[in-house]
Amino acid sequence: MTETVSFAKEIDQNKNAAEVSNIVAGIETDASSLDVRLRGAYITGCELTSPQTGNRIAVLYSDKKTTVPKLTATHAMIPAGPYEGIGGQHGFPRWADYHEFPLDDGPNGEKRLAVQAKRSDEGLSLTKQFELSDSTLISRTTVASWENITEHTSIGEHLYFSLERGNINGLQVDGQSLNELLGKGSEDILVNGGTLVYGFGGEATITFPAGHSIKLSASFEGHTKYPPIMWIWKRQDSPSICFEPVVGVEHLGEGDRAGVTIEPHSSGTLTTKIELL
Repeated sequence: MTETVSFAKEIDQNKNAAEVSNIVAGIETDASSLDVRLRGAYITGCELTSPQTGNRIAVLYSDKKTTVPKLTATHAMIPAGPYEGIGGQHGFPRWADYHEFPLDDGPNGEKRLAVQAKRSDEGLSLTKQFELSDSTLISRTTVASWENITEHTSIGEHLYFSLERGNINGLQVDGQSLNELLGKGSEDILVNGGTLVYGFGGEATITFPAGHSIKLSASFEGHTKYPPIMWIWKRQDSPSICFEPVVGVEHLGEGDRAGVTIEPHSSGTLTTKIELL
């Protein structure tokens, strides 16, 4: 119990710090780059190159000032959504410190990087593994239990995509506007701070007003009652938009948010793939 309280206090201190270290771990190819801040494992930079146009694009968004504890930038969620445990909403991942583990390149020259959250207790462990090629970023979020108890949680990737001037006019998902895809009034809900839910079946093509398109995929390896769905949300004062694959969540409202089961000494992995088309 003492160790658990210690970790909770550590996370609380990290949340309330005036400023934090902006030390990053990075990988790059000739045509792409990825930067991950070790406090919170926030993605502070991600550029990919379109194989069709040859244009290099900052696909993911991050605040320019990276010393604030809570960044408007991509991060993991464990659990996804409201939470009264360590770290509050979305859990401890975006407040923890991480170890960096450089990895060997992939078989086709993909650059790889892994970071693991430091924990002073025996709670769920979190490892993030990234694989970068010229046009694609793959992220694997692995949650593991090292105790002889079964854990129930949910896992998500809070992906912040760049959205020029924050304007959703011309944004399409699977060839449709959000109103066409999810019903009349959906765009009004989004721009007024609401969240949309899309049962995307694990893969969606998103076309941004700036002209580029991505294929966003998600899959889960492990035990879950609820397969991946996508939350769509927009911070009103930010030139970004969030397409968030989440697994283990029944729906957006007050339904079950702990549908992922982590058995003793086992793990679950959510894999997301961003491919610039």
